[in-house]
Amino acid sequence: MARGSDFSRHLLISLDVQGYGGRDDRQHASIQSGLLAVADTAAVRCGLDRTTWHRQGAGDGELAILPPGTPEPAVVDDYVRELVAALGHHNHDLTADARMRIRIAIHHGVAMPGANGWTGQGVVGVSRLVDSAPLRGALRAFPDADLAVLVSRQIYTDVVAQRHTSLKPGEFREVVVRQKEFTDVAWLRVPGHDVHGARLSADPPPAEPAGTRVTAAAGQHYRAEAITVVNGSVDAANAVFGIKHGS
Repeated sequence: MARGSDFSRHLLISLDVQGYGGRDDRQHASIQSGLLAVADTAAVRCGLDRTTWHRQGAGDGELAILPPGTPEPAVVDDYVRELVAALGHHNHDLTADARMRIRIAIHHGVAMPGANGWTGQGVVGVSRLVDSAPLRGALRAFPDADLAVLVSRQIYTDVVAQRHTSLKPGEFREVVVRQKEFTDVAWLRVPGHDVHGARLSADPPPAEPAGTRVTAAAGQHYRAEAITVVNGSVDAANAVFGIKHGS
């Protein structure tokens, strides 16, 4: 085989259900079937044929490698819109704890079939995006949202910023994704919500270390330092003994 003969670029989609690990076995089965049903419904409604996609399932998620020629604006705009609608219908009669909430990442990059799945930096990139802290944090920040989407730098620059969709660039928020060995800028959107100014950390703020206090005025952290007390005579002319507070 000639070097590079298997090289190809594709539009890539990664879906993942938020909070899947905390559900029981019966819920897992329901979520898996629900995820596929919602994804299929959304594709049909916007004229995309998922039977032509190379799909790699992962229980609570799916990696999809789309065929060459798939219109990127239709995926970024129409498919996401129909996913929101399909999710809303799916979740309509469910309790809050049973709702299915989805993270979706969209990227364009190298993807090649391998011995145990798809390989290539595009596959790595979209997988890191969907699992990133800003995207996870977006669904935490907006508990009534059913879907949060993160598009790569390439997708935002070529498709959204150039106005090839009905979406406004201002609907997206630039974030930095640092996930394992992957670091890059991406663009976040939560349909129906203003993502600007939202706290996007996926984890709760760390507890203050023992012995730390915060001043109300400046919000600065100070750690108390204990001064050793020595019994007996000490030659310490002009010294000051007590408690020192340092930042």
